[in-house]
Amino acid sequence: MKRLLYILCQSTWGFVQTLIGAMIFLICSKNQKLIYHGAVVTEWKLKGSLSLGMFIFLSDSMSEERKRRVLVHEYGHTIQSLILGPLYLIVIGLPSCIWAGFPPCEKYRCRKKRSYYWLYPERWANLLGERTTGEEPEK
Repeated sequence: MKRLLYILCQSTWGFVQTLIGAMIFLICSKNQKLIYHGAVVTEWKLKGSLSLGMFIFLSDSMSEERKRRVLVHEYGHTIQSLILGPLYLIVIGLPSCIWAGFPPCEKYRCRKKRSYYWLYPERWANLLGERTTGEEPEK
């Protein structure tokens, strides 16, 4: 019942990010997949990981232990999608993408010795992922 409710909410309240995630999923349809607490997890060749609605994309270049921890973190992002709905891409997605890939942010993290998980979207995703799965996220 929980999974059905999760899918229903992601498909309605989180429609925009779930639609984008579904399109990427179709492109990566030949890649390895699994279901994790209702989310559809797909491995891809890209360096980073990404969550869009009920779809999680994990880099296939990580160790299995790191994948498990990153999966908990990315699942936390799917919970943020449930909470924020149509605001998710602006409140979480955009700041997260900038924090992850914008060179001045990377330099700031190095200079100030800040973890990637220091910024609010990432810290909150870790908290939500850990609370909802009971597993340890990437830190």
